[in-house]
Amino acid sequence: MKKILLATSALVMVAGAAAAEVAVSGSARMGLIFDGEDTLLTSRVRVVFTMSGESDAGFSFGASVRADQSGQGNTENDDSTVYVSGAFGKLTFGDVDSAANALVGHVSGVGLTGLGDWNELRYLGHEKTAALYEYSTGDFTFGLSAGQIEDLDGVAANDDAYSIAVKYAPENYSVALGYETANDVEHIALGASATFGAATVKFVASDTDIAGDATQYALSLDYTVDAATFTVFATDEGDVNNYGIGASYDLGGGAKVVGGIVNVGDPSVDDTIADLGLSFSF
Repeated sequence: MKKILLATSALVMVAGAAAAEVAVSGSARMGLIFDGEDTLLTSRVRVVFTMSGESDAGFSFGASVRADQSGQGNTENDDSTVYVSGAFGKLTFGDVDSAANALVGHVSGVGLTGLGDWNELRYLGHEKTAALYEYSTGDFTFGLSAGQIEDLDGVAANDDAYSIAVKYAPENYSVALGYETANDVEHIALGASATFGAATVKFVASDTDIAGDATQYALSLDYTVDAATFTVFATDEGDVNNYGIGASYDLGGGAKVVGGIVNVGDPSVDDTIADLGLSFSF
């Protein structure tokens, strides 16, 4: 009897292994960063677990996690997601972007560490466990999302957040439009990108209905020459303007030399920051 149970357990384990997959990937970086006053050492190691499978009914499912984290209801759910997908589209729960952020996105940034992500314009987004639905047909992708937002423009809140977006992306260009609303604030984002040979141009415009809030714009250019990619970006946020320049060189095998310089116009920083080092993907 014990032998039968062991054999049955082995068959179940083999069948389960054939039906589902768990993949481990990761990234790391090491280098120097100048924060406007001091030059510091910087390093980071990240491990990502990605799980996927397919049901007998024909739909796919999966999950990803970057750390030992979970979310429920109005609690934070950083860096983990769970999804189901099929002919009906893809539904993801967890730490997901709003539909506008997911489809419109940002222009390219620079630097080993991202250098504060000053290339990114605002999105209302989700700060709590949220849901994102995506459906693609031909060159079109549609997105819907719902979640909660905890803090908006320094005002404490625990309000529902909703977003809808559409993206049209044929071969070498794309245009996208997204709408978000949370805590009685409305936000519209428009994005476009185009690739011409070795060059890729990206543009994003962002506008809210907050009184006195200026329309924001961002533009970037990526240019690839053999193993090297050069990037420049600029943002116009009314009274605040940021711009940066950077480059990366592919050493092969997942290793790159990466560096960048960003001039930050935000009054809280109002300085030039930079970094340089090695990045690795596994």
